Amino acid sequence: MTLREPAMMNTYAQADLRFGVLGPLALWYPGGHRGLTAPKLRGLLTLLLLDGQPVPPARVRAVLDEDERWRDSAGPMHVAIHRLRRWLDRHGGHRLELEPGGYRLILAGGEVDAARFGRLVESAAGAADAAERTELLVAALALWRGPVGMDAPAAVRRQYAARRLERLRRQATLDLAAAAREARLSGRALPLIEPVATESPYDEQVRAAFALSLAACGLKAEALDVIEQTRHTLAAELGLDAGPHLCDAQLRILRA
Repeated sequence: MTLREPAMMNTYAQADLRFGVLGPLALWYPGGHRGLTAPKLRGLLTLLLLDGQPVPPARVRAVLDEDERWRDSAGPMHVAIHRLRRWLDRHGGHRLELEPGGYRLILAGGEVDAARFGRLVESAAGAADAAERTELLVAALALWRGPVGMDAPAAVRRQYAARRLERLRRQATLDLAAAAREARLSGRALPLIEPVATESPYDEQVRAAFALSLAACGLKAEALDVIEQTRHTLAAELGLDAGPHLCDAQLRILRA
């Protein structure tokens, strides 16, 4: 079976990937890494990379000025925009333009890791074969290095585009767990499911999928332990009983 996207992964990482927002901001170029160290410029760049739509000046200012120290002047925002524009032009000829709807980042080449993640997930949704879906979703989730924009200001992480990516990651994790079990490839999927489950102690559906993946790898005791830990966390911290996802997973593991 030939899968175009996973097969291209090494070439992509070495030559085509320019920007990464699936985790802390990352900047890669052919021939090496070129850093952008100023925190405000990094936060601004992350904001612009999250969404291909223009970002209104008011939102840019809110991200750069979380403490509202610039109430009487937009000058500092314009300085930051100018500095980032110059940096982008020097490092690849990318453009930061002001359009009627706001500031838009236009890349001269390559793309953002979030765009490739979305493309891989879309390809997986259209794949009829469970093994092919598994490989596509493995390639998609392997792009993640942590929460979206994890080193950016909180105002950036609260953006709709960031929250949408996190929801897509969650759904891709659930889809991967199901596809891998169907294809008997849970060993391939487990390392990518575990970090999402660890970051989601109250998410019964994700935790149940993690437990079922463990059981599919022959780790039945560990799978039941995950379910018990989740039950305890829900009861002790939220005062909730286990829901249908956990109960169903437990029964399936025990019956298996």
